[in-house]
Amino acid sequence: MEPTPTGPRTESPTVRSQFLTLLCILTFIGSTLSLFDAVVSLLQTNAVSETAHVQRKTTPEENRQLPKQYFEDRSSGDENIPTDPDLIRRLAIAQIPYALLTFAGALLMFRQRRVGFWLYVAGVVTGLVLPVVLAGFGALNTSFGVFFSMLFAGLYWLNLKEMH
Repeated sequence: MEPTPTGPRTESPTVRSQFLTLLCILTFIGSTLSLFDAVVSLLQTNAVSETAHVQRKTTPEENRQLPKQYFEDRSSGDENIPTDPDLIRRLAIAQIPYALLTFAGALLMFRQRRVGFWLYVAGVVTGLVLPVVLAGFGALNTSFGVFFSMLFAGLYWLNLKEMH
């Protein structure tokens, strides 16, 4: 470091782009919701397994007046949520490390640490592999968030130059 009139020169911190900030905030939200869902699924496995699929065709005004239930399957795909308590438990166990790793990776990337990207990728790989190991290939039907995280991994990759 070269001395300056006011003392030793230090490197100025780089400014995080708005795009990277937005990606990290969206990951914080998604990972937190994923972790919350996994914990509820672990603690309330029987209630989750008894969840009935509710297919409502209502207007937005009617929908606002209907009482919401937490344990209500609002899935829009062909696959409803699993009803086997053991399967729900295994999927929740697989979801916890995925959520924790992606959250920690996003936190490090928010602080512009490149190692956060690799931690995030490890979380995505965990989110793909662990459900298959614990519950079989059918578990991929319930892992939509992980596939969305793969898209985010690509977007984070584009921002690696901002991290050190």
